[in-house]
Amino acid sequence: MLLTRIFSLLGPGIVWAATSIGVSHIVQSTRAGADFGFALLGFILLAHVIKYPFFLFGPTYASTTGKSLLDGYKDVGNWAFYLFLLLTFITMFFVQAGVTIVTSALALNLFGDLLSLSQWASFILFTVIVILIIGRYALLNRLLKWMMLILAVFSVLAWLAAISRLGFTPASAINTSDMFNTLTAATSIAFIVALMGWMPTSLEVSVWHSLWTLSRKQSGKLIGVTDATLDFKIGYLTSFILAIIFTWLGALLMFGQGVSFANSAAAFASQLVSIYSSALGEWSWSLMAVITFIALFSTTFAVSDGFPQVWKRAYVIHQSNKVTPINHSQEANADRVNVISNRVYVSSLLMLAIGGWWIIYDFTADIKALLDFVTTVSFVSAPIYAWLNYKVITSSKVPLAHQPTGVFKWYTLSSLSLLTIFSGYFLYWRFG
Repeated sequence: MLLTRIFSLLGPGIVWAATSIGVSHIVQSTRAGADFGFALLGFILLAHVIKYPFFLFGPTYASTTGKSLLDGYKDVGNWAFYLFLLLTFITMFFVQAGVTIVTSALALNLFGDLLSLSQWASFILFTVIVILIIGRYALLNRLLKWMMLILAVFSVLAWLAAISRLGFTPASAINTSDMFNTLTAATSIAFIVALMGWMPTSLEVSVWHSLWTLSRKQSGKLIGVTDATLDFKIGYLTSFILAIIFTWLGALLMFGQGVSFANSAAAFASQLVSIYSSALGEWSWSLMAVITFIALFSTTFAVSDGFPQVWKRAYVIHQSNKVTPINHSQEANADRVNVISNRVYVSSLLMLAIGGWWIIYDFTADIKALLDFVTTVSFVSAPIYAWLNYKVITSSKVPLAHQPTGVFKWYTLSSLSLLTIFSGYFLYWRFG
């Protein structure tokens, strides 16, 4: 059956989708609809369009060269390799905290005050650590396939229920001049930047995607570049459709109602779940509380694996540049590097969890400030990752057949230019 083949094909692309369909979609897209109606749909579309080629280069490079984008950065130069690691180290604790605090808030909303927010964060992070250490990529992939399927089905059902009850457009509307003034306000510009920063997700995740592609290869499931890119495109299309759905739900159920999302984590999670139950009916509250928790848990899962994968690969790359000692065979040295790299993975996983939890402990009272901070950093750094990905995919190590050419090359360069202009404008507006 075609459906069975597609489901078996899904791998790194669905893990990528799980990383995307979390904070950026369920939280930021819903906020966009609640605060601006349909006015920001164009920005959501634009973010998906201009980031697409640079995300595509992740599975393309990995499946054609057998190496990750991080290896490609090292080939560009030590400066590119260490710049990426520096940016990763600066942002990773905040990103981990951002996705985990929302997951914890949804758990608190679902199960009550059985545990405090920080205690839920500890429990969730501990669970993720155990599963990743035991099962690694294979278990991660199996779990996320089902999580994403369940989320997609019920999100579409909630959207259909909402438009059948409330129509296709929000009941409240404001005129064009008022909307223009709203969009050009300082707080609105800041939110648009935060929205696009993680829409569909941060560009650094393209490196994770290339690493997940290699992990799938190491697990014995060999796929060519055609299947690898198809897997990604399915995940990317799913991301785009769900971003539109969440924005639509926020617009139908909250826009113009005089209600905005709360700053505190617990109240924020309660409002988020109420959007679904308002569309489907009160009977669905518990169901949607579970579904939204699954969505954010899957994101926490993927993020918790992505950063340690980077440090693990960085160690392997660093060791590969060293000369093998005379008294060591190539096989013995490879075994030693493999053992130590696994230790690096576990160590960085633990360090990431501890650092993320500590930030959550400090940001419990203002969840929106934390999310806006990490997404804004992603927006500003996007041109750096985009340029590096383009540099890598056009290197001599990639067959010409898989390099951007013709119209697609101009599309890629235009997207890179737009990312640079947007980032530069924001920095000028913010600090100029």
